[in-house]
Amino acid sequence: MKISLLENCSSEAIKKKLSGLLLKDLVKLDELQNMLDVSYIATEMPSGIIDSVTGEIYAGAGWQKICTDFHRVHPETCANCITSDTAITDKIQKGEHYGYKCTNGLWDIGVPIMCMEQHIATFFLGQFFYEGEEPDRDFFVKQADKYGFDQKEYLKALDSVPRFSRERVELTLKYNIALAAFLSDSASKSMSNFYEIEQRKEAEKEIKSLRNYLANIIDSMPSALIGVDPEGKITQWNKEAESISGIGQDKAIGAKLEDTIPTLGSEMDRIRKAINTRRKQAYINRPGPEEDNATCEDVTIYPLIANGVRGAVIRIDDVTERVNLERMMLQSEKMMSVGGLAAGMAHEINNPLSGIMGHASNIKKRIYEDLTPNISAAENCGITLLDMRNYLDQRDIPRMLDGISQAAERAAIIVRNMLTFSRKSEQNFTPQNLSELLDRTIELASSDYDLKQQYDFKQIEIVREYETKTTPVYCEGNEIQQVFLNILKNGAEAMMESPAPSRFICKVYEKAGKAVVEIIDNGPGIPENVRKRIFEPFFTTKEVGKGTGLGLSVSYFIVTDQHNGFMDVQSVPGEWTRFIIKLPFK
Repeated sequence: MKISLLENCSSEAIKKKLSGLLLKDLVKLDELQNMLDVSYIATEMPSGIIDSVTGEIYAGAGWQKICTDFHRVHPETCANCITSDTAITDKIQKGEHYGYKCTNGLWDIGVPIMCMEQHIATFFLGQFFYEGEEPDRDFFVKQADKYGFDQKEYLKALDSVPRFSRERVELTLKYNIALAAFLSDSASKSMSNFYEIEQRKEAEKEIKSLRNYLANIIDSMPSALIGVDPEGKITQWNKEAESISGIGQDKAIGAKLEDTIPTLGSEMDRIRKAINTRRKQAYINRPGPEEDNATCEDVTIYPLIANGVRGAVIRIDDVTERVNLERMMLQSEKMMSVGGLAAGMAHEINNPLSGIMGHASNIKKRIYEDLTPNISAAENCGITLLDMRNYLDQRDIPRMLDGISQAAERAAIIVRNMLTFSRKSEQNFTPQNLSELLDRTIELASSDYDLKQQYDFKQIEIVREYETKTTPVYCEGNEIQQVFLNILKNGAEAMMESPAPSRFICKVYEKAGKAVVEIIDNGPGIPENVRKRIFEPFFTTKEVGKGTGLGLSVSYFIVTDQHNGFMDVQSVPGEWTRFIIKLPFK
């Protein structure tokens, strides 16, 4: 490897860390010292290994007294030594040597130790003099005087500096060059190992970061994501899965799917089918009739093959709101179509009904009113009007005529309600305070209901939870009162069947830019199969002759069609029923 290893490194952190490594970080210094000690014993030539930049001495053997006791002790001469040691960095090339006299007057020969083509340390041969070369004693005398050395001891140390022939030095240099090459290779390999280790650490750090990032994405999903193997053992479990199951990831991983989410345990056939066919399986898990408050779940099973390991990913989404909205849209469309049909039928029924009611009224008038034409007609027939009345009374004809009139009147009410389906007018729309409107309706229900049902409406507890200072709603007050009245009457009738004290909770508040009215009773509740059809025209659970099945249908159309609002019913059988009405302010 060459220096390009670092140049091509994309991580600045690795570059910075590796570029700061020194020889002492790449090789064992005690082994260096041992090598130099053995070399000195064999050659008697002093040597040292010194950092090429800092001048730090890593190892040395046979160093002369003139260096250790004088030059390396005094700060100025020591600085000269370091300057001489580091000044040759740019003067010698790989595999070569460079000889010079240091600033303190002794011979040194340096061989570079390289790492990734960079000169990081110098292998020195020295200090010494060549044979036949006498040192300039005057120079050393001046050195002693200048730096305050003991001249006698200093010159004695000078005389003990070894002398070598040039041939011997050349032979030793060959060994030093070979040893420097070995150290260079060791340093480069160590650097490469450091690089690979740092790269691996960096990669592991990135993998860990990526895993955390992906885990955060999976945990942030609003869907429950569950990974399973073909045997149904859980391999992945996100936060939403924890939320819907109440089971932590540590307990879920490795557990059986049916033990954690029993509703999915029965879907193993679908899971295996997705794995075997490599096609996703999707369905909506709807609650049964006895699970009125349960959620609707959109379950999608995706086949998964990773590293040859088969499995599946199950995505679970709570689509209760969407399913309810779809149900309401279908209900609204059905009601609209039925409304149009009902309006057409009402117009067709109205004409013969008017005839029935008119003729019944005329029959009564011609029999039971003492009008001159009635008396004359009876006399012409040889009977009195009184005798005819007695005969009809004995045959119960008046009761039959009353029955005809009552039935016709009831049919007329049905016709009027049916016509409401198609009637949409804003002529009487005015700003209304819903709290006041609801209070007036409660008073109206109290008097009207008591008369018809022989039931004391005042016995019902009314709990009012009205927001203060609600914005007036632009609506047709009489029609909205009709809606409230229908709900209150139905609720009162239902609560008559319950032994518990009857109670209405009436709420008026604003939410999401709409006025909201809630009327909640503590009656027996509404079964799911009835609740789904409660707004259908002519659908009723009352006995024949007691209900038309149009009250709530008309209410629904008043709110949704004529006021562009929203109406729904919620219930828990055996506990309560809540009607919700939302009206726009404009």
